[in-house]
Amino acid sequence: MIFPEKKKKKKMKNTIKSVLIISTLLLVLGCSNSDDGGGDGNGEAPKAASLVFPLKDAECNQGEILSDTESKVPFEWNAAEFANKYTVSLTNLETNTTETFDTDKTLLDITLLRGKPYSWKVISKSNSTMQTGTSEVWKLYNAGPGVENYAPFPAELISPKMGLTLNTTNTDLKWRGSDADNDIEEFKVYMDVINPPVKLISTQNRSDVSNVALEANTIYYWQVETTDKHGNSTKSSVFEFKTQ
Repeated sequence: MIFPEKKKKKKMKNTIKSVLIISTLLLVLGCSNSDDGGGDGNGEAPKAASLVFPLKDAECNQGEILSDTESKVPFEWNAAEFANKYTVSLTNLETNTTETFDTDKTLLDITLLRGKPYSWKVISKSNSTMQTGTSEVWKLYNAGPGVENYAPFPAELISPKMGLTLNTTNTDLKWRGSDADNDIEEFKVYMDVINPPVKLISTQNRSDVSNVALEANTIYYWQVETTDKHGNSTKSSVFEFKTQ
């Protein structure tokens, strides 16, 4: 026989147990829903954004002219999966200086010098992970007053990579040239044991030099000068590599 007082205590104990189970379930569901919110991708690494504007390797004549030397240019890209913020990395190709701009939007106005070449990329980020995604690198010439023809973009050196050690008696030099006016005339290739290199090893309209002879235990420096049909020219950065 169960006395009323004991029966009452047993009922209360079961009720408390049920409440604790329900509270635990609600807490678990609440945490799960919280993880899905905010567009942070549950800790997934953000994907690379796809760039939209300014157009790749082109003259940019849009935006707001602020003065004879500056204009405000809109930069735009598509939203990246698992990202909720972005960093725009902008490099002045004449001075090789880089600025960064943080935003949670996919459109950002940036003030640029007029008549100057730039490269830019977008780094996708998330509040829930330290991993990032990086877009392609695009180049542009910001339109300047009265400019009819732009100098080529500095060549992008591809191979051998910076700081590479080679165990060979020859190598191929490869680079990528681009020009907003699409009128590249020639490439001059310099390679030397001094920095910057002054020894001209090739003048051509291709973007590679094959079977360049090398000596052992030597540090080499190489650079490409790009010239267009109007005589405008630019020099790439200097890459170095060494041989064993």
